[in-house]
Amino acid sequence: MPEQAASNIDSGTGHDQNRREALWPSPITYRRTYILPTRFGFAFSFILIALFLGAMNYDNNMAFFLVFLLIGLALFSMTRTHRNLVGLRIHGIAASPVFAGEPMRIRLMLENPATFTRLDLTLSTRRGRLAGTPLDLAPGQEGICMLDVPTLARGRFELWGLRLVSRRPFGLFRAFHTLSLPVHSTIYPKPADPPRPLPANPSTLSRTRPHRVESEDFQGLRPYRHGDGRKRISWSAYAKGLGLLIKDFEIPAGEEIQILRWADAPGDPEERLSHLTRWVIALASLHLEYGVDLPNGSVPASQGRHHLDHCLTCLALYPERVQ
Repeated sequence: MPEQAASNIDSGTGHDQNRREALWPSPITYRRTYILPTRFGFAFSFILIALFLGAMNYDNNMAFFLVFLLIGLALFSMTRTHRNLVGLRIHGIAASPVFAGEPMRIRLMLENPATFTRLDLTLSTRRGRLAGTPLDLAPGQEGICMLDVPTLARGRFELWGLRLVSRRPFGLFRAFHTLSLPVHSTIYPKPADPPRPLPANPSTLSRTRPHRVESEDFQGLRPYRHGDGRKRISWSAYAKGLGLLIKDFEIPAGEEIQILRWADAPGDPEERLSHLTRWVIALASLHLEYGVDLPNGSVPASQGRHHLDHCLTCLALYPERVQ
């Protein structure tokens, strides 16, 4: 269930306040692109020095020719590596909300307006401890560089100092451009596992709308009440660990509004947030109207993707006041 919700969020339908995109109106310039030798480049330079000293000692013309040829290749590699980044257009950077413990996927949108292919474009952290999958961009092509950052705890996610890096050709030099703006997102609480059944006590029911009328149209599920027939029990929901839920065949005016309260969840605050997260996802997947009542504020009952994101964000940012 949380995997489905995360995939929906990652598809770009998440709440706007949980995802920020930074736009760059101009391409990467020479002044903002830096280049340094790699470890292999330093080793290559020491080899060239040793070859040059040997050629001078033995006065060997072929050795001089080899040294100057390798120096020429190194200079070609330096200019080409630097050119991989200069002129690239960055359209934006985004990170969709995830659940705690899942990797935060950062996406950098690029465009190559040049007439040559950009090689080995990689999104990485400042010290290179984390790096994404290299991307090659053909002339006129758009692409996305992605970087997965591990997450541990719920709350706000902010990451500074990301770099766009290229090491090709030959890997002798490393050209990089540091992104000027941070990446912001939200880490939702990890859903409780194993899940507990949805609360069935009266405190979870806000009110019942009048004019309940039975019809042949399936409208949703509601908690089991004493006297409900066994034929209307949703056994598929029971198998998912959601407890006894009743199939409701009624017009929309007869649906129940379910409020998840802080007191309904057991355990310490983090465990309560995990159970509430699991219940919110379950109710959203069943297309029920629901709300959340927390000590720091309440989210009114509603439905839909934006409402789900809003509830999960309030749980992630607890004990901040509910907006």
